[in-house]
Amino acid sequence: EAISSLRGSWRLFLRDTGGFDDFDISVRGFWRSFAVIIAIAPFYLYAVVVHNEIQLPDQPPPEPVSMNLVAVGLVVQWFCWPLIVAIVARVAGLARNFARYVVVYNWSSLPIIVLQMVPIMLFSLGASALTLATLVYYVFLGAVLYYRWYIAQKALETTSAVAWALVLGDLVFSISVHLLIG
Repeated sequence: EAISSLRGSWRLFLRDTGGFDDFDISVRGFWRSFAVIIAIAPFYLYAVVVHNEIQLPDQPPPEPVSMNLVAVGLVVQWFCWPLIVAIVARVAGLARNFARYVVVYNWSSLPIIVLQMVPIMLFSLGASALTLATLVYYVFLGAVLYYRWYIAQKALETTSAVAWALVLGDLVFSISVHLLIG
């Protein structure tokens, strides 16, 4: 299932909607897709550690962060975003494709976080690579936002505007959880 779902994630990244066929969107597949957090967590926690170790010139050192709170933040994001989407999907008349969206969203998070390690590793080199790391990060962020939009639009069979609203909602929710919890 993991290999098939990762293949589907790649196919969707290439804009091949046949990639949806690689995902198990059954009830079991829906619930199993949440287990992807186990593979994502180490990458996510490493990214937070690197981010908190960046020392910018002429700036005070960053405040220490509790990895327990960061882990709680990840779990909150992982399980609450689908609940938010469930409400939006029901109100917007998109509930029939909700499971497909969540399964694809969850599985596509793994290649996204793995690829995110490129700018994170550049950030870990410190101030000497900060400009390059920042550039790579923002290019990557743009690609991820577009990929998430494509997934939302095609999985939910909705308009471009609704898909972008979901992507921006996801971004705002993630930033809010990060600022509130860590």
